[in-house]
Amino acid sequence: MQAASQQDLEHHINELARVEAARLTMAEALRGSVGSRLSIVMRTGTAFHGRLCRVETEWVLLDEGSRSVLLPLAMIQRVQGLGTQRARAPSKIPYTFAAALRVLSRNRSALVLELDSIRPAALRGVIDEVGSDYIQLMQLSDGVNRDRENRQGSVVVPTGGLVSLASSPDNEF
Repeated sequence: MQAASQQDLEHHINELARVEAARLTMAEALRGSVGSRLSIVMRTGTAFHGRLCRVETEWVLLDEGSRSVLLPLAMIQRVQGLGTQRARAPSKIPYTFAAALRVLSRNRSALVLELDSIRPAALRGVIDEVGSDYIQLMQLSDGVNRDRENRQGSVVVPTGGLVSLASSPDNEF
Protein backbone atom coordinates (compact mmCIF):
# COMPACT_ATOMS: atom_id res chain seq x y z
CA MET A 1 0.00 0.00 0.00
CA GLN A 2 2.85 2.36 0.83
CA ALA A 3 4.50 1.60 -2.54
CA ALA A 4 1.24 2.40 -4.35
CA SER A 5 0.90 5.64 -2.39
CA GLN A 6 4.51 6.57 -3.24
CA GLN A 7 3.88 5.82 -6.92
CA ASP A 8 0.75 8.02 -6.92
CA LEU A 9 2.73 10.85 -5.34
CA GLU A 10 5.48 10.52 -7.97
CA HIS A 11 2.91 10.58 -10.79
CA HIS A 12 1.31 13.68 -9.28
CA ILE A 13 4.69 15.44 -8.95
CA ASN A 14 5.62 14.51 -12.53
CA GLU A 15 2.31 15.87 -13.79
CA LEU A 16 2.84 19.14 -11.90
CA ALA A 17 6.32 19.44 -13.44
CA ARG A 18 4.84 18.95 -16.93
CA VAL A 19 2.16 21.57 -16.27
CA GLU A 20 4.82 24.03 -15.07
CA ALA A 21 7.00 23.36 -18.15
CA ALA A 22 3.98 23.94 -20.41
CA ARG A 23 3.77 27.51 -19.09
CA LEU A 24 7.32 28.38 -20.17
CA THR A 25 7.87 30.50 -23.25
CA MET A 26 10.60 30.25 -25.87
CA ALA A 27 12.10 33.44 -24.45
CA GLU A 28 12.37 31.86 -20.99
CA ALA A 29 13.99 28.76 -22.44
CA LEU A 30 16.53 30.93 -24.29
CA ARG A 31 17.07 33.32 -21.37
CA GLY A 32 18.51 30.45 -19.32
CA SER A 33 21.35 30.19 -21.86
CA VAL A 34 22.43 33.84 -22.01
CA GLY A 35 26.20 33.88 -22.42
CA SER A 36 26.27 30.48 -24.14
CA ARG A 37 27.24 29.78 -27.73
CA LEU A 38 24.21 28.76 -29.79
CA SER A 39 23.25 27.98 -33.35
CA ILE A 40 19.94 29.52 -34.34
CA VAL A 41 18.24 28.56 -37.60
CA MET A 42 15.58 30.88 -38.94
CA ARG A 43 12.45 30.01 -40.98
CA THR A 44 14.30 30.89 -44.16
CA GLY A 45 17.04 28.35 -43.37
CA THR A 46 19.65 30.98 -42.52
CA ALA A 47 21.79 29.88 -39.59
CA PHE A 48 23.45 32.18 -37.07
CA HIS A 49 26.19 31.01 -34.70
CA GLY A 50 27.34 33.05 -31.74
CA ARG A 51 27.05 34.01 -28.10
CA LEU A 52 23.55 34.74 -26.86
CA CYS A 53 23.72 38.25 -25.35
CA ARG A 54 20.14 39.24 -24.62
CA VAL A 55 16.67 37.74 -24.70
CA GLU A 56 13.48 39.78 -24.65
CA THR A 57 9.86 38.68 -25.09
CA GLU A 58 9.92 39.25 -28.87
CA TRP A 59 13.59 39.12 -29.88
CA VAL A 60 17.09 37.89 -29.10
CA LEU A 61 20.52 39.42 -29.66
CA LEU A 62 23.34 37.18 -30.83
CA ASP A 63 27.01 38.25 -30.93
CA GLU A 64 28.73 36.64 -33.89
CA GLY A 65 32.05 38.39 -33.22
CA SER A 66 32.25 40.73 -36.20
CA ARG A 67 28.59 41.66 -35.98
CA SER A 68 25.53 41.63 -33.75
CA VAL A 69 22.33 40.05 -35.01
CA LEU A 70 18.85 40.92 -33.80
CA LEU A 71 16.47 37.99 -34.37
CA PRO A 72 12.68 38.07 -33.92
CA LEU A 73 11.58 35.07 -31.86
CA ALA A 74 8.63 34.48 -34.20
CA MET A 75 11.06 33.75 -37.06
CA ILE A 76 13.19 31.17 -35.23
CA GLN A 77 12.80 27.64 -36.52
CA ARG A 78 15.19 25.83 -34.16
CA VAL A 79 17.98 26.37 -31.66
CA GLN A 80 20.95 24.11 -30.98
CA GLY A 81 23.15 24.27 -27.90
CA LEU A 82 20.41 25.25 -25.47
CA GLY A 83 20.95 24.07 -21.93
CA THR A 84 18.29 22.95 -19.47
CA GLN A 85 18.28 26.20 -17.46
CA ARG A 86 15.20 28.38 -17.76
CA ALA A 87 14.78 31.97 -16.59
CA ARG A 88 11.87 34.34 -16.28
CA ALA A 89 12.12 37.95 -17.44
CA PRO A 90 13.90 40.17 -14.91
CA SER A 91 11.36 42.94 -15.50
CA LYS A 92 7.61 43.03 -16.06
CA ILE A 93 8.08 45.81 -18.63
CA PRO A 94 8.76 44.21 -22.04
CA TYR A 95 11.45 45.64 -24.28
CA THR A 96 9.61 45.14 -27.56
CA PHE A 97 10.95 44.48 -31.03
CA ALA A 98 9.69 47.93 -32.08
CA ALA A 99 11.65 49.53 -29.21
CA ALA A 100 14.84 47.77 -30.39
CA LEU A 101 14.18 49.02 -33.93
CA ARG A 102 13.77 52.58 -32.61
CA VAL A 103 17.18 52.33 -30.89
CA LEU A 104 18.78 51.24 -34.17
CA SER A 105 17.00 54.08 -35.98
CA ARG A 106 18.04 56.69 -33.42
CA ASN A 107 21.67 55.53 -33.58
CA ARG A 108 21.61 55.57 -37.41
CA SER A 109 23.11 52.07 -37.35
CA ALA A 110 24.05 50.62 -40.73
CA LEU A 111 22.15 47.33 -41.05
CA VAL A 112 21.78 44.34 -43.28
CA LEU A 113 18.21 43.06 -43.18
CA GLU A 114 17.19 39.56 -44.18
CA LEU A 115 13.59 39.38 -45.34
CA ASP A 116 11.14 36.50 -45.13
CA SER A 117 11.05 35.41 -48.76
CA ILE A 118 11.02 32.33 -50.95
CA ARG A 119 14.30 33.48 -52.51
CA PRO A 120 17.09 34.95 -50.39
CA ALA A 121 16.36 38.64 -50.00
CA ALA A 122 18.51 41.16 -48.16
CA LEU A 123 18.56 44.94 -47.89
CA ARG A 124 21.34 47.18 -46.65
CA GLY A 125 20.67 50.55 -45.14
CA VAL A 126 19.73 52.74 -42.19
CA ILE A 127 16.30 52.84 -40.58
CA ASP A 128 14.73 56.25 -41.18
CA GLU A 129 11.40 55.60 -39.50
CA VAL A 130 9.77 52.97 -37.30
CA GLY A 131 5.99 52.68 -37.57
CA SER A 132 3.67 50.44 -35.59
CA ASP A 133 4.09 47.56 -38.04
CA TYR A 134 6.70 48.71 -40.57
CA ILE A 135 10.09 50.35 -40.97
CA GLN A 136 11.26 52.74 -43.65
CA LEU A 137 14.81 51.98 -44.70
CA MET A 138 17.21 54.35 -46.45
CA GLN A 139 18.95 51.87 -48.74
CA LEU A 140 22.72 51.96 -49.18
CA SER A 141 24.98 50.32 -51.75
CA ASP A 142 27.28 47.56 -50.53
CA GLY A 143 30.60 48.78 -49.19
CA VAL A 144 29.65 52.44 -48.79
CA ASN A 145 29.08 54.46 -45.65
CA ARG A 146 25.76 55.94 -44.61
CA ASP A 147 26.14 59.45 -46.04
CA ARG A 148 23.07 60.91 -47.76
CA GLU A 149 25.03 61.00 -51.04
CA ASN A 150 25.16 57.19 -51.00
CA ARG A 151 21.43 56.82 -50.69
CA GLN A 152 20.02 54.28 -53.13
CA GLY A 153 16.38 54.99 -52.44
CA SER A 154 13.94 54.22 -49.72
CA VAL A 155 11.85 51.15 -49.05
CA VAL A 156 9.10 50.32 -46.56
CA VAL A 157 9.25 46.84 -45.01
CA PRO A 158 6.59 45.27 -42.75
CA THR A 159 8.21 44.32 -39.44
CA GLY A 160 6.52 40.92 -39.64
CA GLY A 161 8.69 40.16 -42.67
CA LEU A 162 12.03 40.80 -40.95
CA VAL A 163 14.05 37.64 -40.33
CA SER A 164 17.25 39.24 -39.03
CA LEU A 165 18.96 42.59 -38.60
CA ALA A 166 22.75 42.49 -38.58
CA SER A 167 24.81 45.47 -37.45
CA SER A 168 28.26 46.22 -36.12
CA PRO A 169 28.88 44.71 -32.68
CA ASP A 170 29.06 48.11 -30.97
CA ASN A 171 25.32 48.71 -30.69
CA GLU A 172 23.94 49.73 -27.29
CA PHE A 173 21.99 46.57 -26.56
